Amino acid sequence: MSTRWDRCVDLLIAGSGGGGMVAALAALDCGLEPLIVEKQSLVGGSTGLSGGIVWLPNNPLMRAEGVADSHEDGMAYLADVVGDIGAPSSLERREMFLSAGYEMITFLQRKGVRLIRCAGWSDYYPNHKGGNASGRAVEGVPFDAAQLGSWSDKVQPPLARNYGYVVLTNELRFIQYFNRAPRAFAVAAKVFLRTAAARVRRRRLLTNGASLIAQMLKALIELGDGQAPLWTDTALEDLVVEEGRVVGARVIRGGVPVNIRARRGILLAAGGFGHNQEMRRRYSGDQPNEGQWSIANAGDTGEVLQTAMRLGAKTDLLDEAWWLPSVFIANGGAAAASLGSGRQRPGAIYVDSTGRRFCNESNSYVEVGKAMYANKAVPCWMIFDEGYVRRYVVTTNPFNRNRHLPPALLDSGAVKREDTVADLARQIGVPAEELTRTVQRFNRFAAKGLDPDFGRGQSAYNDCLGDPGYRPNAALGPLERAPYYATRVLPADVGTCGGVVTNEHAQVLDQHDRVIDGLYATGNTTATVMGRTYPGAGASIAGSMVFGYVAARHAAGRKVAGDH
Repeated sequence: MSTRWDRCVDLLIAGSGGGGMVAALAALDCGLEPLIVEKQSLVGGSTGLSGGIVWLPNNPLMRAEGVADSHEDGMAYLADVVGDIGAPSSLERREMFLSAGYEMITFLQRKGVRLIRCAGWSDYYPNHKGGNASGRAVEGVPFDAAQLGSWSDKVQPPLARNYGYVVLTNELRFIQYFNRAPRAFAVAAKVFLRTAAARVRRRRLLTNGASLIAQMLKALIELGDGQAPLWTDTALEDLVVEEGRVVGARVIRGGVPVNIRARRGILLAAGGFGHNQEMRRRYSGDQPNEGQWSIANAGDTGEVLQTAMRLGAKTDLLDEAWWLPSVFIANGGAAAASLGSGRQRPGAIYVDSTGRRFCNESNSYVEVGKAMYANKAVPCWMIFDEGYVRRYVVTTNPFNRNRHLPPALLDSGAVKREDTVADLARQIGVPAEELTRTVQRFNRFAAKGLDPDFGRGQSAYNDCLGDPGYRPNAALGPLERAPYYATRVLPADVGTCGGVVTNEHAQVLDQHDRVIDGLYATGNTTATVMGRTYPGAGASIAGSMVFGYVAARHAAGRKVAGDH
């Protein structure tokens, strides 16, 4: 029985994050008719919520500024950091990521998307072969939401909006240290003046992921002659297959089923399954969780991935996520948020239930999250001293020099406090002698700016997110000022990063490594090209956007830079 189609397009795209948006732009540019279906009421998905950074070695902005890098260095870096993890990060997919990525950034610039380089934001493993400490990431400039017209209130706001300032993601790492170094103060002043000017002019300026999404949405509206090919509140329910080819999908729009035919293909770009407890439980492997600590976007529930799995799509890396060790304190406000960056600051360490350190706390959040699982440190404890509190804890007035932890955090038990390390250990249930020994050993070396156990503070990445006003090492310092504190740390995540396996053209493969005709996928719906690591800030968004671009070009029969 043939399907009765309610609508026909060339490329149907599930998901309005970075991958879906750039795919729609590329499709329009190739003369195709795309349609994005987004199950939520706001546009942007996980990209909109995020910092909106795109990590790409040897990108056009680096070249324009004369920053040394190369395609070969990018390939060497991925080989050294990601390693051999099979099909998700094959040589062909890495080549495509780098080559088509350069083309994609240039394409977005041509379409009016304004980007700025995140100068100084080092790769997460700059000491590895091909690593770069200068900054391979880019992000969108502040964007006036009024330019979107009727769509101005339909872009997913980023988490960084909670800061209350019009701040770029690369500026965030400076403003938290506004009182610690002249450069940080200068950046904070710039952000404050930008925010004040926007308020005076009654302009709503979007930054972070919202800027990236909004700028692409504006380009879509312009290319679509004033209309955005985008349906919100529309969920993809199932795929339609005829004679072995995916030819369309059934979606639910406003509670009504709609059958959409896709002449050139369907792109699944709807994220992973961060909030799907059953899937997290089933696939978590050696990193057991049920998504209870996930801070992925609310729509990250896995239904779209399941449609591909029902067709027999091959999957990999389903146990992985973009881990983000986090301190959860209900109604903790700015003071609680000040503890979240503790692993990268002097005066704080992570310890497991035995009272021992187990990793370089300042390394990539994904790496630290994985170390928590590998060392059975779920949860672990952040131990810090009064010096940390006086330097970094912010309450309602960030300019107040009399810094302290609000009594509510202590009264609730969310933060523990004792006059000695041994007493603190007894309160949190870890061996007192071992925690005391751990802190004493750490302090002995940290006073000299050293960490012989885990190398904390020995990379440009550790340094760039540390305290620029602390010497001799921006990333670590001793815990030597009583009282001492402890708070629980959990391995949260911003989404899963395993899913269907795709080839270098973003085509979904079946269990026998054959292409499922008519089906493409990108982003967290797929097993990521980044494997089990996170090479640099914005790597996940970059992968999603690059392979979204590649999918649209392939569906249109157009080559990209990575084609051979």
